[in-house]
Formats: sequence, structure tokens, C-alpha cells
Amino acid sequence: MTERGTKINRVELASCSLPLENPIYLGTVPITARDYICMRLVTESGVEGFAIGYKSGSQVFESLEALAPRLMGHDALMRQAFNLESELSRIPARASYVRALSIIDVALWDIAAKVAGLPLYLMLGGLRREVRAIPIVGFSHTSRPLAEIESEIDRHCEAGETLIKVMIKGTDSIANSRYIQALTSRMDEQASLAVDAHWSWRTISEALDTCRRIDDCGLAFIEDPFTPQQWRLVGELRSKLRTPIAVGEDVLDPYGFADVVQNVDILRIDATGSGGITAALNALALASANGRKALPHVFPYIHAQIACAHQAVMAVEYIPEHTGTDPVRKLLRGFPAIRNGSFHLTDEPGAGCDLQWAEVAAHASATRTFD
Repeated sequence: MTERGTKINRVELASCSLPLENPIYLGTVPITARDYICMRLVTESGVEGFAIGYKSGSQVFESLEALAPRLMGHDALMRQAFNLESELSRIPARASYVRALSIIDVALWDIAAKVAGLPLYLMLGGLRREVRAIPIVGFSHTSRPLAEIESEIDRHCEAGETLIKVMIKGTDSIANSRYIQALTSRMDEQASLAVDAHWSWRTISEALDTCRRIDDCGLAFIEDPFTPQQWRLVGELRSKLRTPIAVGEDVLDPYGFADVVQNVDILRIDATGSGGITAALNALALASANGRKALPHVFPYIHAQIACAHQAVMAVEYIPEHTGTDPVRKLLRGFPAIRNGSFHLTDEPGAGCDLQWAEVAAHASATRTFD
């Protein structure tokens, strides 16, 4: 083990808050900045592993501070050993550590792929070198002219993207349905529209009030009508609609995925929040075994790598830079190229999430180093 020089001898953490060029609203809640948690692991031989994820209002930075000392001296290639040891040691507070363990797992995979001299998608078996891209547009649609959002959609259709996602929020079924009907009525055969409801509803009747009004719009899917913990309601709603249902990006463990996958058409995954790349691969195996497609939650620089190694992944979504709502590219060394509506991967070794650590440090509101 020591001959490889893969033992970790430095851990760096940073919490970054990047102001948004265009503040967005989730329902009535204004979002004026994106909060990211960043990690850099350094091995004895100097190989660096990176990871980044949303803070999402959690105590992930503090959780990483608690877990980081366990990484010191650990062989970066022994990913499963670290995951199991950490999980068993934190059973009473397991949920609060899942996001932190996700960040660690991604960084460990990044090191492993770099040590192997392979991009992650080849290390995982290699299926393809490109995957369909899904832009998310129409942020804060209730405070913007419809024509402006239609122009956004046109821009992506002209670029060859054939599946586009917009968000709705709240229980105003009339406004929501008019908005979605207006968008789909002009898309013709250029592209399909998907709708993210962002946990808008708490009862079946509330959900049906909007969903039945848009059920004949030819939508690709309706995402997150309920939280993943409400998988019984998700399944009941799905049984009453023709439109496919997508849920799962916030699931915390394999038991949750086992429940959700039985009640959706499309399983959502997120390697940065549900247990890392290891957990994402396990969830994708469940999706395949149950005849479901899967769709990762943003972070395309990581998820495109996974997608290009697994047939269950139908596409990879991203937030376009022109929306001004996700400034993460300021912190990254590179972003996967999009051509003719698809992400195209290079053969650069690693998991795809290399960070410009000087930029991370420049934008950090809190940092911690272990060495």
C-alpha cells in the first residue's frame, strides 16, 4: 500500500458563497447566492482528488470537519473501507453525514481514476463518449415575461438540444398549467419539455389539480411532485397520470432507493448528495434491475462521467451559464463540451471535477486544513 504513495496526507475544505448574477426564486424564497462545499485531498505522491457539492442549507462543512481526521493516513484507493467504517461510526446521526460522505467518496474516486491514468467513465467500464444534455431554463418564471423564457428555449433548440426542463412551484394550478401549455404549444417537434415541481404538493388532490391539466401536453416527465420520503404518494400519483414521474435525487440510502424505484418511471440520482459515486452506481443498478431509466441531478462534470459508463442514464442535466444562476464554473478547471445537444467527454484522467483551488480559496467564507 505505501509503495503506491496513495495514502492521504492533506485534507483541505472550503465553504464558498458565490453571488448570483440573476437571483432566483423557489416559490417565494429568494436565492441570491449559491453555496458550495469544496474538498481537496492530497496523497503522499502528490495526486490530488477534488469534489464539490451544494451546501443546501445543511451542516456538511461541519460534518466534513468531523470526518476529515479519519482520512489522514487512509489509503485513497480503499474507498469502500472508509465508507463502511464512517457509516457504522455515525449511525445515530447518519443522515447528517450522507452529504459529507458523498463529497469524500467523489474525491476518493477522483484520486483512484488519476492513479489509474483513466477518465472515470473508462475506469467504470466505458459505454460511450457522449450523452444527451438537458438544459434547465426559465428560472423565476413568475416575474419574467413569457416571451423571454420562450427565447431561452428557442436558443437551446437551435443548439440541437431536444429535452429542456423548466420549474414550477406552488399550488396555483391555473397559472402553472397555462404556463406549461403555452410553452409546449409552440415547441412542435423540436424538443420535449420536462417540468420540475420542486416538492410543490402535500396531497394527491393538490398534485392532481395541476398534473391533470398538463397531462396531455406530451411532457417528458414531471419531477419531484412530492419528496422521495413520500414514495407512496408518488406511486399513487403516477398510477393516475400518463406523464412519466421522476424522483430520487435527495434519497439518503439504498433502502430509500429500493422504495422509490418501484414508484417512478425515472430514478433521479446525485453523486454529490446521496452517498457519492459508489451510491450512485448502486442506485443505477437498481434502476436497471427494475426497468427504469435514470437522470442525474446537475453537476454534469461528474455525472457525465457516470452516464458514459451506464446504460440506465438517459441524459445529464445542467444549468446554462447564460442563466446567471449557477456560477460554479468560476471554481472549475474545465466543463464538459456540449456539441449537437450532447456532452462530449475527453480522456483526461479523473472524475471530471477538478477545482481551481486558488479560485476556491479566493471565494471561501470558511476553510479548514488537516495535514
